[in-house]
Amino acid sequence: MIDDLKARLIQMSDYLSRSEIKLLEKVITFADKAHHGQKRATGEPYITHPVAVCEILLEYKADITSLISALLHDVVEDTDITIREIQLKFGKQVSTIVEGLTKVEKGLLEKEEYSAINTEKLLTASIIDIRVAVIKIADRLHNMRTLSIKKIEKKIPYANETIIFFAPLAERLGLYRIQEELEALSFSYLNPPKSNTVQKLINNYADKFADLFFKCSAEVQRVGGSLIIGLDWGKEPLYRSYCLLLEEHALSDLFSIKVITNSPLNCYTALGIIHNLYTPIENQLMDNIAIAKSPFLKQLKTKVHVDNIEVNFIIKSEYDKKLNDTGVFALLKDDLTSSEITTLSRNLLGDAIHTVKSISNSSIEFYDLIAFELLQRVITLYTPKMDVVSLPKGSTVIDFAFTLNSQIAKCMSAALVNGKLKPIHHVLNDMEIVEILTTNKEMVKADWLVHAQTSKAIKAINDLLNI
Repeated sequence: MIDDLKARLIQMSDYLSRSEIKLLEKVITFADKAHHGQKRATGEPYITHPVAVCEILLEYKADITSLISALLHDVVEDTDITIREIQLKFGKQVSTIVEGLTKVEKGLLEKEEYSAINTEKLLTASIIDIRVAVIKIADRLHNMRTLSIKKIEKKIPYANETIIFFAPLAERLGLYRIQEELEALSFSYLNPPKSNTVQKLINNYADKFADLFFKCSAEVQRVGGSLIIGLDWGKEPLYRSYCLLLEEHALSDLFSIKVITNSPLNCYTALGIIHNLYTPIENQLMDNIAIAKSPFLKQLKTKVHVDNIEVNFIIKSEYDKKLNDTGVFALLKDDLTSSEITTLSRNLLGDAIHTVKSISNSSIEFYDLIAFELLQRVITLYTPKMDVVSLPKGSTVIDFAFTLNSQIAKCMSAALVNGKLKPIHHVLNDMEIVEILTTNKEMVKADWLVHAQTSKAIKAINDLLNI
């Protein structure tokens, strides 16, 4: 079996250099020997799991360090091999990643605390090397693909954790295909009837939308000419579709026409063409090129009327489509130093992990705080001068103020949100304009902690109150 697995990996590794492929063969042999005699719950040799995780990363054309670490990710946890041995054989970067992926000893720890401790360890290691999180996400995907063999009492909690934690983490790293599959698999276990119903609704509308696409694509291409280098249509992922339908969106909102241009500037030209061809719907333009919520999702989105049907258009450049397709791996170059990897990792995950660690008293508290701050969808807010502030959905005026300026925040009394007076505990919505109103004295009170959601605000309030 190992020869077949090795041959499959080598076939998928055609983008690697000859020396890297030879190294990968060496690592497969090492991992197979380390896991010799071990079986998965499926009855297969255990080596099939790390190989499957490696294959998921190969689909993204991952760097050699990620691939090696994927093959070795369970070796220290499940065999007699030590981190020291991994470092001596495969280098410091690989051993650091494997260490970050190795769970702590469970001992007498309760299940919830054990899980929280390992999550904290995982994320702490990920801000040093983002590949720790990437491999863990790929590991979770393969486990979800084989979840059917587990007992029902294990399937539901596992699927729930996947949709709450791992899918949003994949989204944050631009691993959208993995995110979509994690959500779809989780949804199918958590609510099989709804999953099937939504899938049927999508399938039934697809033919109608395909006809609409062919009509629109011919018209857009005719006017756009050479600046339009790609036209396609797509549907929202299964779980996202379910969420949209819960919010009473129409079936047409689950589909989009995708326009690819030859430059970011020409995305705006294409937008003008679309708005000239069809009647734009008011307040439905989202510009995530000028105001990017993620480095992997730079695009324009608009909604127009086509034959009395509301149609979404998504416009992005060829370069930004590549970023969208490959996510974090577009940034993980082979020649990056360890310090450059750490800088990249912290840019992607932000300061939340460090800040939450500084204010949490336990791993369970860390998990609860970080789940909000790191994994919630991001909303974009503006100051009256149109400076941009990005916050997790569910944040309040207090969070906005402390993110903007702690000196102003400690003296705030209220806020104007879209010109209307609001209290400091008011929950903010996407695209609102927020102006902080202040007094000439400090106003911080202990009950601000009840309404503060972000770790930065909580830490600042604690410091001001000397808590």
